[in-house]
Amino acid sequence: MNIVVIGAGGIGAYYGMILHKVGCNITFVARGENLSYLKKNKLKITHPNYTIEDKVNALSIEELLELESKDFDAVIIATKAMSTESISKSLSLWIKKSSATKIPYYISLQNGVENEDVMCEYYPIEYVIGGLTRLIVSHTIELGHVHCSGEVQTLIGALKQTKKNRNFLNEFKYILDKTQTSTFICEDIKLELWNKLIINNGVNAICALLQEESGPLLENEKTAKLIYGLMSEAASASNAVGVNLKQEDASKMFELMKTFQSVKPSMWVDTENNRDLELDEICGVVIKNCEKQGIDSPYTRSIATILEYRYNRKRTDILKTK
Repeated sequence: MNIVVIGAGGIGAYYGMILHKVGCNITFVARGENLSYLKKNKLKITHPNYTIEDKVNALSIEELLELESKDFDAVIIATKAMSTESISKSLSLWIKKSSATKIPYYISLQNGVENEDVMCEYYPIEYVIGGLTRLIVSHTIELGHVHCSGEVQTLIGALKQTKKNRNFLNEFKYILDKTQTSTFICEDIKLELWNKLIINNGVNAICALLQEESGPLLENEKTAKLIYGLMSEAASASNAVGVNLKQEDASKMFELMKTFQSVKPSMWVDTENNRDLELDEICGVVIKNCEKQGIDSPYTRSIATILEYRYNRKRTDILKTK
């Protein structure tokens, strides 16, 4: 299978390399110093159970657009959610200029619940595949080196199911099953995306704010109540878009979180590396969809607002010293 992976960070590098290892032709799309490094050097992922290191094909998105979309079977988007629209817009032009009827499937492996809706504005809905990862912790520790840990589960599902995309999903799962991961095809991927948002809203921002991993915060009685409140608000928000999760669903995810390994969420890592935070795509979605129902989300609003204020002040101070 010929696959484009857009984003060579923690998740993109991991999936690109495990698929490369089992024989897929992988083209990474990166930018900046990451792209410059990958054009000259090998990409390495390390996991407690294995290491994969090899030279990869890396292009800028402009270089990708010079190629024919018909030559690829799938595009995995593994960037921050705030980049989804600009990437989708570029790739829609790629499709339009192609003379072929064959177009690739577009798979989102990103945080948030709105990426697929954005993608559907630019690609035919039957070619949009929602996806999420579970139990993996994956971070770039230096240029060209991504470290991962945890059991890795991948959930994928079509936004609009057809016989053709069902065949593609089965083929993609067959390939992923050759790797050291578990893959599940979902009939209702939107539901699973919102279940993950419950977890993300529960731990991402509060861990970044307190600079603490999820495990100690869940073990502490007072901070655990904050996490439960954050998760409950995400469940309530889902009712605005017809997913209709209930408080018992939040309770179930809260108890499940206690069984996971303690993690350092991506938002905390982003604060350390002076990157943009996915606050709007995680916390903002919860606040917005609660407001649509005439209810407040005080836990989410408080944690997100304090984190955003402190982080923006820190970034301003950094700019002043340059």
